[in-house]
Amino acid sequence: MYDVVVIGNPTFLISNEVHSLSGPSVFSAATAAKLGIEQLAIVGSLGSTMTPEYVQSLDALGIPEYFIVTDEEDSAQRIKYVNEKEQLVEFIGIPNKIGIRTIPDEFLQARAILLCPSLQEINSELIEWICNSSDSLVFLNLQLRTIDAGGRLEFIKELNLIEKTHCFLEVIQSNEQESFHITGEADPFLAAELLVEWASEICIITMGERGSLIYNGNDFHIIPPFNTNSVDELGAGSVYLSGFVSQHLAGKTLSECGAYGSSLASVKVESNGFDFEINQNEIKQRIELISESIEIR
Repeated sequence: MYDVVVIGNPTFLISNEVHSLSGPSVFSAATAAKLGIEQLAIVGSLGSTMTPEYVQSLDALGIPEYFIVTDEEDSAQRIKYVNEKEQLVEFIGIPNKIGIRTIPDEFLQARAILLCPSLQEINSELIEWICNSSDSLVFLNLQLRTIDAGGRLEFIKELNLIEKTHCFLEVIQSNEQESFHITGEADPFLAAELLVEWASEICIITMGERGSLIYNGNDFHIIPPFNTNSVDELGAGSVYLSGFVSQHLAGKTLSECGAYGSSLASVKVESNGFDFEINQNEIKQRIELISESIEIR
């Protein structure tokens, strides 16, 4: 049995025509590998064109096992978007959906399955099938992004995921913008209540410089950030989730899980891409500082 299986299509950032592996699923799996989780696998769909680069990069990141759902049409697309720093970013995305029963049964036998889509390749049908086919704890990292007709990234403002995922998910994670578009509530506390009512046992809403909010149907755990100099925020939410999952599997409290995830995310944003190192002594010190200001209500 695996400890963690991550499911989601990769992306490839483009800089001077050089491709660099990226995407929520890869950041989650790479973080799990950095944490020493050995029984680990990543599952995603891509075509033959990008497969050699993908496999080589997974090896470099220390991700021990992978399964590729073959994209027969090789549907990779070059996509553009403007990031938070008003910079134009180009990347290659794979919008090909991962179909039900395309994932071998062995990858459904895990303590935790992390669903980490990049371009809506994981839909409600797949989530329902995974939850019905596995005894794993299922975590969903929402990504409400798709590609418009001009090849640009756009935000999805409607999502019909909720009606089919009631009480299936262990944790659903979103940022404030995503939770607003799903629930219609700008207040993250109200949004968290609705997400737990509709979709999961636990909800995490990341709030950038204001930290994160965790709700389990009874208590709100308000986790402050660790203040640091941010170099690259891409992938921070995925790093947070992997840290949270590692501690959740270890039986830690929600506050402890949140503080650990927050400390890992703070280390990640200090470096570009995957170049961050996890020093457990440094993480412990950051957790202690974060824990001093955690509020439960």
